[in-house]
Amino acid sequence: MITLNKYYPAGGRTEQEIDVMDVKPTERPDVFLAMAKLPYASVEKPVVIYRQTLADGEIEYRTVSARCPHQGADISRDTLKADGNVYCSLHGRPICIFSEYNHAYLTVKRAGKFVIVKS
Repeated sequence: MITLNKYYPAGGRTEQEIDVMDVKPTERPDVFLAMAKLPYASVEKPVVIYRQTLADGEIEYRTVSARCPHQGADISRDTLKADGNVYCSLHGRPICIFSEYNHAYLTVKRAGKFVIVKS
């Protein structure tokens, strides 16, 4: 778990709630792998869920595609840094999770299931 230098609200938008399926833990307690049909996608695709503990003690989840938007590299093993970005191990491109320009989707855990919330 890291402490972020700055924290920004989720930037990803969706008009409906999206169920996140087949959630699996990773070796890191704050990262989960799953499947979801993100907005503008025609099929379910791999996603990564990141958990962050906020300054007030609340836990917030963010979901992003498990593929780098640059060339599709798998980012699921790349580490969330203190600037709120995951840097793709292929080319070093920052994928914003909790930083200023993020397009990560706010996600909640309800009755043991993850859901991307309407925004």
